[in-house]
Amino acid sequence: MLQTLTDITDEEIEQLTSVSANRIRNICNSEETIKDILGITPYNLHPTPFQEAVKIYPALLNDSYVTDVLREIKDSLLKKYRSGKLEIGGKYTFVLPDFYAACEYWFGHIENPAGLLQDGEVFCWLTRKAEKVDCLRSPHLYKEHAVRFNIANQAYGQRSAEIRRWFTTNGIYTSTHDLISKILQFDVDGDKLLVVTDPVFVSIAERNMNGIVPLYYNMMKAESTTLNKENIYKGLHAAFVGGNIGMYSNHISKIWNHEVFVSGTLEEKQRAIDCVKRLCCQDNFVIDYAKTLYKPEFPKEIGKEISYYTNRKLPSFFEYAKDKKPEQVEPRNQSFVNKLFTKIPNTRINTRGLKLGTINYKKMMGNVNIVCSKEVSQLYRELNQQYRYMINMKEEYEDNLHYVACQIRMQFTDLGYSNETIADMLVYYLYKTPHRSKQMLWFAYGKYIVENLKKNLEIPATKIVECVDCGEWFEVPARSKSHRCAICQYKKDKESKRKYWGKSR
Repeated sequence: MLQTLTDITDEEIEQLTSVSANRIRNICNSEETIKDILGITPYNLHPTPFQEAVKIYPALLNDSYVTDVLREIKDSLLKKYRSGKLEIGGKYTFVLPDFYAACEYWFGHIENPAGLLQDGEVFCWLTRKAEKVDCLRSPHLYKEHAVRFNIANQAYGQRSAEIRRWFTTNGIYTSTHDLISKILQFDVDGDKLLVVTDPVFVSIAERNMNGIVPLYYNMMKAESTTLNKENIYKGLHAAFVGGNIGMYSNHISKIWNHEVFVSGTLEEKQRAIDCVKRLCCQDNFVIDYAKTLYKPEFPKEIGKEISYYTNRKLPSFFEYAKDKKPEQVEPRNQSFVNKLFTKIPNTRINTRGLKLGTINYKKMMGNVNIVCSKEVSQLYRELNQQYRYMINMKEEYEDNLHYVACQIRMQFTDLGYSNETIADMLVYYLYKTPHRSKQMLWFAYGKYIVENLKKNLEIPATKIVECVDCGEWFEVPARSKSHRCAICQYKKDKESKRKYWGKSR
């Protein structure tokens, strides 16, 4: 979705990448940023045992295992951001029609209903803080940025309140007068849109959509045929043999990241855009090929024009997007997504200056007098070597891993000890003399450690509150009357002081 924004300045790229870049730079800035990067947030309703334990006993952050986990997360974020998946304000939500207009048509028998929304308008209560939004849908191959006015915003006053009486969900409602369904090629049977609220992104998208109209072409329909085993086989065979859509999307990426959009003339850029249009058309025919058995080929002249841009390696950022090797991609040029390489820093993980406290491993034990037997430590080393990459930072009830956790625990209990005793032994073994490899401990026995921490530590009662201004959720002491997050409270206090001093003058 970023690569189609070919008209963008370096200053705008800095603004778009600032949140992502700062997230990597600030990973080890404080205890709170580390917790955030580990997923210990109010939004995580199903934390892993390790996340629960860190929340109860933050000193656990002062451990080589956490440093290794942070390094893995940082590398994952670096790969994600440099491949074009930036942290940008927005929400995924279901797309819905103007039901008021539908009712006017069905029950009022109005041939051309007015509805509640006009052309160029949407209503999305979920993103009501934004007056203008960019609506996006995958797959995004051509310039398919639908920038629309969000009538849910308070700027529309009484009209917004009136429409909210009818449009009560958090979906995004679209106008019956709008061509947005043609631009994004959606229907309203459960499709989702990404609704971007970042004002910088929205303004860039709006500029890039100047003069762009929806792509439209007549698609073929399948001929009527008998439903039998032979025809079912032909359809399946066609889907596997002729349904390779990845090739076309890769060709389109090659064009959007071609030098022509960096230094070409307007005429040269338009020729490249025309090639993208044709590839989008062919891509859609290939998608339907298993149903229609129809896939047109380009005339030689058009095919030659397209091959001028596509007879080359993949763009440089595919090193991060698709794990390509350096020799499999083009040299890095100055296209938007390729520029992200220099905008997203690769910082070192260093928690030494945070004063996180010393771990008292006995707080994690039910029986502090237990020591680890040699047979238990030896079996742990063997099993952790076998499973550590599969289970790192995972909860046993996700990704169908419960069976694996049960198998691991069964092998330990075969040694003649209970799960609680094994948990204590492994805590003693791995934390008394620090070891890095604690993946399996937290995966298979983390829940027993969490229970021990709850018994051994005094845990203050807390509650989760939604900020009345920005809508973010945050955690406060159970008796707190706070209803604003720290950032919004700071802004509110600053505004109150400004008004106070203004009156004093």
